[in-house]
Amino acid sequence: MHRRIATLALIFVASVGRADLTYRVLPKPATGRLVVMIEIPTRGGETTLQMPRWSPGAYVLSEPGKNVQDFRASDENGVSLPVTNVDPSTWRIGAGKGTIQVVYSVPGTLADETIHYSGSSTYMYVVARKQERCHLRLEIPGDWRVAVGLDPESGGNAYGAKSYDVLADNPVTMGHFLEDHYTSAGRDHTIAMRNPAKSKVDRAHLIKAAKFVSDMQSDFFGGAPYHKYVWHFGVTDRADGAGGLEHLSSTQISLAAGVGPVTVGVMSHEFFHLWNVKRIRSRPLGPFDYQNLPQTGALWWLEGATDYFAHLLLNRYGWFDGAEIRQQIVRNLDRQRARPARMEISPYMASYRVREANGGRGNSDGFQVSYYDTGFLCALCLDTEILSQTGGRRSLDDVERNLWKLCRDDKPGFQEGEIRNQCVLVGGPAMGAFYDRVVMTPGELPVEAQLAKIGLRLTKATEAFADFGFSAIPSAQDKGFLVQGEPRSWDGLKSGDLIVEINGAPVNQDSPFALAGAYRTATEKLKSGDVMKLKIRRGTDELTVTRNVTEGSRPISKVEEDPSATAAAKRLYAIWIAKKR
Repeated sequence: MHRRIATLALIFVASVGRADLTYRVLPKPATGRLVVMIEIPTRGGETTLQMPRWSPGAYVLSEPGKNVQDFRASDENGVSLPVTNVDPSTWRIGAGKGTIQVVYSVPGTLADETIHYSGSSTYMYVVARKQERCHLRLEIPGDWRVAVGLDPESGGNAYGAKSYDVLADNPVTMGHFLEDHYTSAGRDHTIAMRNPAKSKVDRAHLIKAAKFVSDMQSDFFGGAPYHKYVWHFGVTDRADGAGGLEHLSSTQISLAAGVGPVTVGVMSHEFFHLWNVKRIRSRPLGPFDYQNLPQTGALWWLEGATDYFAHLLLNRYGWFDGAEIRQQIVRNLDRQRARPARMEISPYMASYRVREANGGRGNSDGFQVSYYDTGFLCALCLDTEILSQTGGRRSLDDVERNLWKLCRDDKPGFQEGEIRNQCVLVGGPAMGAFYDRVVMTPGELPVEAQLAKIGLRLTKATEAFADFGFSAIPSAQDKGFLVQGEPRSWDGLKSGDLIVEINGAPVNQDSPFALAGAYRTATEKLKSGDVMKLKIRRGTDELTVTRNVTEGSRPISKVEEDPSATAAAKRLYAIWIAKKR
């Protein structure tokens, strides 16, 4: 380890003789830190470096500069240079000879024999020089592997980026992670899994899902806009669920080991961001101002419409059977209409004012109204209206592909009014007023009226279910299910009791994934009138309580095909759900 540092010091002393910047990352597992070293050819005078205050895709000030330690700088002769820490994200270096060498450290914990880090919280940039080419060198043990979306350069663990934005937008996984590959659209795709729960993943199923998403979206757009792609999966011990952050040629996803339908939906959402946000973007979203949150009214499109396409395509291409997209409409509608602020804040302003949220620190959801669910519904309304206005000849697909033509090949992002312009171009003059009503105006979105245009209807009813008379949450730490609130019609069951057995079936596993499976197995066949016998723990006591399952009812909403729909509306539905429009 000491020899490697000495070698790096010698490399640092040598001037690179060009304007390119070189970043070197040296993990220090014993301290949980990453040592970052930057070689900066000088142009005379002071040099200022900054750490981004936020990460693209997450519109909240995270201030990673506060985690920087041991910042120092020297000239090409090894002479220390004066450093001023101007503010928590800015360092100013005095003038020095030739190539300046900067060294600092940031968090980088080795967990499950793997280190994973994000570029925007690790790499500083030189002010006014973010467009210069960057080189990345990972100084790691010889038996470690690396997964990163950057193009390789000559030499071991060496990569290149045409600018700082590209460098920062490519997270790194390195160490002894689980790795799989597949090919889609002629490109190599890497699956990099870390965390102990990775052993519980059905790898063949995960590859199938990832490849399906890649093939589907590359087919939709007519090709892939990247050279290679990396799925960075931090695996959790759960049956379903995920959360992610998009990048230029990769994504970071917290992946449920069960890879259920919600997980696949998130995978589709993050992959669609390769186009929407990363390349099809409004102008404030690249090149980035990393010190100030962006102001754009297009996040409802870039996040909400992304989710709409992500789920609709999974249904159109056959991963789901068509019912899932109708369920997604209901879920988004329920969430959106649960927010009273929708009557005061338009989808556009929920996007544009996101930097005002959280006391001026921003968030990743929207200003008072979520640009995810409201954007999903806006996309649904625009899609169905274009289909209706054009008799099914055009759709929101055409708007998306037109935006792609405007932005592809590193063209500047679109102007704020361009989505409206494309809706009018595709759907006709009437789309202008309709767009203004849906996107620019607060109030209730005309979801029911738009569904009717494609032969669907929103219905409300009550649903019978087997009522167990209690609510409980899984607790892996306690190995069971903790009863929440006061149980209904139970003698002897109390809030805080730990359920460890149901009708003789143990539910005392030590992981959320296993707990969910055990609970489902123990309860899925129970119906009204059946006996439910619970073994519980209360402190040091173990008790058994019994109750008959009753029939409960709950309100539900459904989007379903309307049997009274006109032939024209049914035809539009067939076009809406078709693989190719």
